[in-house]
Amino acid sequence: MTDFSRTDELLVVRSLKESDLGLFAAHRKTQKGRQRAINLNSTVVSQLFSEEIIKAEQVTPSIRIRMGDFENEGHRLIKRTQKNWRLGGNKLEDKIFSEIDAGDFMLLRSPRNNDGTKLISISFVARKLDGVVHAGISSIVERRISGSMAVFHEGDPHFRNLARYCSIPESDPEIEPIPEPDDHEQVKKPPTVSQKVRSPSIMGRMFQLAGDLSAPAQLRFVETVEELASQMRILLEETGGIVRLQTSHREFWPKVRGKALGFVDGGLANLSATGAAPIAARVGGYVVTPGADHDDREDFVMLQELIDDLFSHREGGVYDSLFPDYGALRDAARISIEAAGAVRLLERRSDLATVMLHGALVNPVSRYSDLMTDGEVRCAFPDFSSTALNHFLPCDDPQRNGKHRQFISVYLRQLQLLRGSEAVVCGVVEREGTTSTVSSALLDGFREEEIAHLLPVPFEEWRNWYRRALRPENDDEMEGQRITDSLLFRCVLREGEALAPVVVDRNEIRRAPRAWTTTISQFPKPCVSFVQVSEWNAPVRLEMFTDAAKPFQRTAELLYHSSRLLPKYAFPAGLDIVDKFAKIPNWMSRPANTRATVRALSMALESGDTATFNSLRRLLVGTGREWITRPNIMN
Repeated sequence: MTDFSRTDELLVVRSLKESDLGLFAAHRKTQKGRQRAINLNSTVVSQLFSEEIIKAEQVTPSIRIRMGDFENEGHRLIKRTQKNWRLGGNKLEDKIFSEIDAGDFMLLRSPRNNDGTKLISISFVARKLDGVVHAGISSIVERRISGSMAVFHEGDPHFRNLARYCSIPESDPEIEPIPEPDDHEQVKKPPTVSQKVRSPSIMGRMFQLAGDLSAPAQLRFVETVEELASQMRILLEETGGIVRLQTSHREFWPKVRGKALGFVDGGLANLSATGAAPIAARVGGYVVTPGADHDDREDFVMLQELIDDLFSHREGGVYDSLFPDYGALRDAARISIEAAGAVRLLERRSDLATVMLHGALVNPVSRYSDLMTDGEVRCAFPDFSSTALNHFLPCDDPQRNGKHRQFISVYLRQLQLLRGSEAVVCGVVEREGTTSTVSSALLDGFREEEIAHLLPVPFEEWRNWYRRALRPENDDEMEGQRITDSLLFRCVLREGEALAPVVVDRNEIRRAPRAWTTTISQFPKPCVSFVQVSEWNAPVRLEMFTDAAKPFQRTAELLYHSSRLLPKYAFPAGLDIVDKFAKIPNWMSRPANTRATVRALSMALESGDTATFNSLRRLLVGTGREWITRPNIMN
């Protein structure tokens, strides 16, 4: 068998097109055209073959083809067809080639100027079979590809990495594995805060936030962000507030091999607010065990579905009047249902090492209580129905009465169950927030003796200045332009770094209704961090329970690596999967909305309460913008 020449090799990567799939028997029945070969650009062929071959316009070299366990070697025709060349020969019939699709890769390795006597090696990489390798190849070729092809010569920094996956002869020296999607062609000096602030992605976001300001005010906004981020970076480095993550896929994934990882997300149907009406909800669970090769490697679980009569009146039946804050009812339903899904998943899968919830781990709850006027209850927040409680809490949980049936009590119990689990339970939020609570908590946590020598002014003076700069309320032109945590830490953190977790009190007693201060004081205070997954995206917020923060770095690295499984991707793949699994499409929302409407009206009619029926009718028919609902300017 002819071997590779050891002089001046090249490696060609082709991103397969639909027309290329005719070489594979499995695709011929569904292929639109009649092409039975893979296109090779003439500019690539001119580097691949000798001048004699180019003049002859065809060659039949020995080609070794590999994919998975399949291997075949034989002579195949490569010939010129119009302006380009085509690799043909007998169709490839093994069933493994049915996994190949457009966008997958063919890697071709050969000596340069091959005269037809040297072996050519070809490997196919399919996304369906090896997503990590496919993503790594994509990250390498995306900047070099032209006409669906890219060429890498021996000595190119990426040649050795790609050649690992292209039938390397035993005589080849050991070749380094494919780099991670975030590796660069050369080690670059980390960007400074000033460089990050002026990068296109961050600058564009700042002008969105400050778009309503005058030009001088916009410039001041940018300068303030840069100054605050620069100072915060220095202080965090001094106090150990920046955690550098392991960014090598090769070194990280073996650490979680064989450990079950769970992901939870929910979806609500787009329903009208109808008080005690049913709530259409789905909460999905997705469990995956990295490195496992058995059939149970992945598990999808529908944890919650339609819940009838989510809320109930305290005396039974429908409300005497509707609770006016419909948004509070809907949010309470969403938070409770998603937390219940996490509780249920942990009950079903005791082997889970980590559970990621899509959303905040601990939500503020003071809003979800009775509406008061002069110390008197004007409108009572509804209790959960018995049906809802059966969904939200374990069967062996004690029965609840009175205020213990309300959202605040039920949600506290759900958090206690999650906190008591042996698994690490965390919340993941990718949307940019509008608050600066983490920055404020950091300011509260800095100790004067640790940072005073780095400050330009006395400690308290500096801290007060920093707080005002985060939210310039006394500046008429800049008022309302709060510098959010997302923006600040996007400028502070570099790719592959995380903020050391900071304890944040989401349920401050000073904001709690008097009747709920004792209960709200028991709510856990989560540890909050930001993880900078990609320089092009805002950092992802990671929340954990305080007593589970010890394995923080492992959890942050899991978030980072599962977010970098695909090129230009910056969100955990498991959460993206379960988000699509649980989402309720509009075609399901419409019939659920109709059912909710009919049920609410029927209950009102059965009660004989005319006032409730009329209120429901106005709510369901109106949009809030009709002439009849205009404000009374005479009052």
